[in-house]
Amino acid sequence: MADAFTITLIRHLPTQGNLEKKYIGWTDEPILAGMKTKKLSPEIKQVIGSDLTRCKQTAELLFKEIPYMTNENLRECSFGDWEEKTYNELKDDKLYQAWLDNPRQAAPPNGESLEKMEARVLQGLYDVVSEYENPVIITHGGPIRFLLTKFGSVEKSFWEWKVLHGCSYKMHWNEKKDVLEGMRCTSFSVEHLMEKEHM
Repeated sequence: MADAFTITLIRHLPTQGNLEKKYIGWTDEPILAGMKTKKLSPEIKQVIGSDLTRCKQTAELLFKEIPYMTNENLRECSFGDWEEKTYNELKDDKLYQAWLDNPRQAAPPNGESLEKMEARVLQGLYDVVSEYENPVIITHGGPIRFLLTKFGSVEKSFWEWKVLHGCSYKMHWNEKKDVLEGMRCTSFSVEHLMEKEHM
């Protein structure tokens, strides 16, 4: 199909905060040192993604000299006052428990709800799709789960999607307009890009 359209979503490589199971939505920390990844197609000419350091560094490792365009709408959900904290540090907080019960509508103090994150990410995706052909997008676990929930060829809920660091999801449509009209992809595939799984 000459007009086939593909979006590749890649979750950034892990950070120290990820290993420690902290909430690091807008916290701007680097990826772990010494990450090794598989070689990717030399045909890719442009990579777009979140403006946070962990996504930029992932792009540098995976795509070397290919230009990287940032879009802050592709950031992870902001966890506000809960940034850099763990479940164990927050579990006795009533606001935290209320958020766990309804993360789509409830928001962390000074943070954003999943619903707000989803609207932002969707706008970011549509901006990218309107401008680029077959874009490669480096982003975070929350945005990828949302986009797979909305566009995946298999219907699953947000938390049913397993999205590992350094994992690539390719979604295929018959043509670009199908994406912009909110249609589910016709097929998708998953590839692990790290030579050694961390998490």
